[in-house]
Amino acid sequence: MKEEYILETFDITPRKLYMEKIFHLLDNDNLIMVIGVRRSGKSCLAKQLENELKEKFGDTIQLVRFNFEQINAARISADDLIKYYQEQHVAGKKCYVLLDEVTHVVEWEKAINYISRDSDCKLILFSSNRRIISSELTAVRDNRYDTIHVLPLSLPEFIQFQGFQETTPADTPVWDKRYQRFDERTYTLGEIYKYYITYGGLPIMKPEYMDEERAWVVADGSYGAIVTRDVLEIGNVNGSSTITDTVLLRSVITVMAKSIGDNISATWVGKQTAKYLQRPSSTRTIESYIRSLLNAHLFYIAERYDIRADKPLKTLAKYYIVDASLHNYVTGIRAEDESRLLENKVFFELLRRGYQVCNGKLGREEITLIARNRQEKAYIQVASDSGEESIDHLISPLRRIRDNYPKSVIAFDRETQILPDGIIVLNALDFLMGGSWGR
Repeated sequence: MKEEYILETFDITPRKLYMEKIFHLLDNDNLIMVIGVRRSGKSCLAKQLENELKEKFGDTIQLVRFNFEQINAARISADDLIKYYQEQHVAGKKCYVLLDEVTHVVEWEKAINYISRDSDCKLILFSSNRRIISSELTAVRDNRYDTIHVLPLSLPEFIQFQGFQETTPADTPVWDKRYQRFDERTYTLGEIYKYYITYGGLPIMKPEYMDEERAWVVADGSYGAIVTRDVLEIGNVNGSSTITDTVLLRSVITVMAKSIGDNISATWVGKQTAKYLQRPSSTRTIESYIRSLLNAHLFYIAERYDIRADKPLKTLAKYYIVDASLHNYVTGIRAEDESRLLENKVFFELLRRGYQVCNGKLGREEITLIARNRQEKAYIQVASDSGEESIDHLISPLRRIRDNYPKSVIAFDRETQILPDGIIVLNALDFLMGGSWGR
């Protein structure tokens, strides 16, 4: 039965990046929120964290963990959760409370505010919806919270999770690397990347599922869970649902998925859906639907930034879909989308590395992505093809940026090199495997 592909349990390869981030934050007094799209592995992280806390601290701590999607949370109130905590907690003993999808609890903010006041308690919330960052939470109002964004598998994680073993030395250039897995075939990194953008990086995609039929079933289940639980139902739980037209919702998702990497607006999306559905929708309605999709982490936004004026722009933005499998499920697998999917992967790799990402406007020209954190900033162009004319076209606006931050072009089939003027041409696979514009 096809349903077996969805319902089987699976063991995820430990997500070391996220565990390190969580442990780094355990000693401060802030509320920790671990957020990300449904089926990206948050519940597995919660279980892994539970095991590691037990191993590290043993009986010297208390540990409480609830997954509110595995119980009937609709029948649990904030008062119920508070009462349970009062009955179980031993005063003076450090207590770690791990709550998975607590937004399903009635008046959940009340419970979180109460438990957060206990100095002996460390709260870690796992949620698939950005509404967890509620203004009703004291920690949010006081800016005493930390967020960790869990994303689908990176390319190195995908390789490990899917059972590929490198057969060439670690220092082999990316284009010469070779891998084998249980079928004993030899794969190039480029071939593995094609699997990566075809089957996606959701950890639920088990190694044996890498065929078209099973992948479609997994993507269908994931898409349905995201839309049903985090776009449609979560609004009802919070009493503020804005989604009333599921046909329009599907049309908005399709238009956005087909337009990843383009600067678009809610007005433009509305015009496209009107063509599909043969009926208009207000811009305000489209804006509310897009906001719900961002809250559910199905899409992420890269707002536009005027480089010369050094300020963000309110008009137009780029939207990137969280996983290639969901893109392909919505739009179909199309060869012409490979350049868009590369830009999509670069965007999420930058987020994974802790950067804030926007897209740049330089007069009439575009800079694909601008990445920044507290210490650095970088300008990045993503090449749709690796031809000299395409590369030169992208390098030209980089040379007109009047600062000394790193400037790079990311392209396939190019050896990573530094040009005489300091601009770096980065091999796309090199970058996705962890390479930096600083090397």
